[in-house]
Amino acid sequence: MDLITETYLGWTPYTHTADCPAAPGFEVESRRTEGIRPQSTGPDHHTCPHPVCEHADAFRRVQIRLLCRSCSTVYVIGGEALTEVHTHTALTGWGQAPARHGDVWLWPGRPAAPGHAPHDYLATRTPDPVTEATLYGIITAVHDAAGIRRWLAGAEPTPTGAHQIGALRWGYASPALPSVDDAAAWLTFGVQPEHTPAVTV
Repeated sequence: MDLITETYLGWTPYTHTADCPAAPGFEVESRRTEGIRPQSTGPDHHTCPHPVCEHADAFRRVQIRLLCRSCSTVYVIGGEALTEVHTHTALTGWGQAPARHGDVWLWPGRPAAPGHAPHDYLATRTPDPVTEATLYGIITAVHDAAGIRRWLAGAEPTPTGAHQIGALRWGYASPALPSVDDAAAWLTFGVQPEHTPAVTV
């Protein structure tokens, strides 16, 4: 399962021509990443004897996704061993409109299970789409020692941040909070240096 940062970041949008009357009309994005073949860490690596064949343990792949905001249908198409997934924004998180909580907009990730609430959210300070430039924070579910679900927020992504939540480091992290609303309120009002041990989730 993709991390929420992979759901929203690293995709390149396809654009229309400057004078296209149908723009925006469609939303299509692609992503190019490296995949690892199964069992590639064993003593027998996947190789191909042909000198111009690129088969190896790692390979390049292409993913394309399409979204219809009218009916919330999502298609995900992948290249290398071509796959196509037909799904819905309720199952991907991506494609849903953000919900405003105070001064932040929350962008949902994939739900923990179909029909359930998302496991995490990305936050922006404006309703503009999530990009590296607009990303402000993250909210993710954690469980305390008693097994009760809590919510942890991180703010201000920075490579040198003391807190790691998901795949990114953050300048600030909240204590465990009882609800998504409380975590969003912390992003709005409570971001300040914490004299607590660094958080890694």
